[in-house]
Amino acid sequence: MSSKFFIDTPFDRFLVFDLNNGRIDRIFFSCQLEGQPLHGNLKRCVEYIFDSGDFSCFDYRLLNNSLISQKARMLQGFLISTKTGQTFSYSDVADKVFGSKNYARAVASMLRANPFVFFVACHRVLAKNGIGGYSAGVELKRKILKWEALKGDDYV
Repeated sequence: MSSKFFIDTPFDRFLVFDLNNGRIDRIFFSCQLEGQPLHGNLKRCVEYIFDSGDFSCFDYRLLNNSLISQKARMLQGFLISTKTGQTFSYSDVADKVFGSKNYARAVASMLRANPFVFFVACHRVLAKNGIGGYSAGVELKRKILKWEALKGDDYV
């Protein structure tokens, strides 16, 4: 059975974790409280991330990857390896992950469906001529990128 847990963020939204038997099925931003307050090690880790910009405490093995395709897992692996404050274009990500810039639209589609926002850092992928889209809204993407630029200077 799935349970929702939330934590406040520096971005004027709540981050909600959809947990199922100790695995994370989904992470998303919400304007409303959903579920119970996040607690335990996961809460401490998320608070550390918000304070430092350092994602190293997060255990990515908790993500339930059975819900996404093999190609999306490849893309996820690349995004997890990126550093706070780094950004890339959709075509650069396509080239690095799939060996061809021609997969840029496919990258955009997979990122639009990313079930693990913020932790699988789809917000770090930008359009060549602007910021690009974001499932939780472009304004939130701007806030996260601004926060990462500040934290990235401290952390990287």
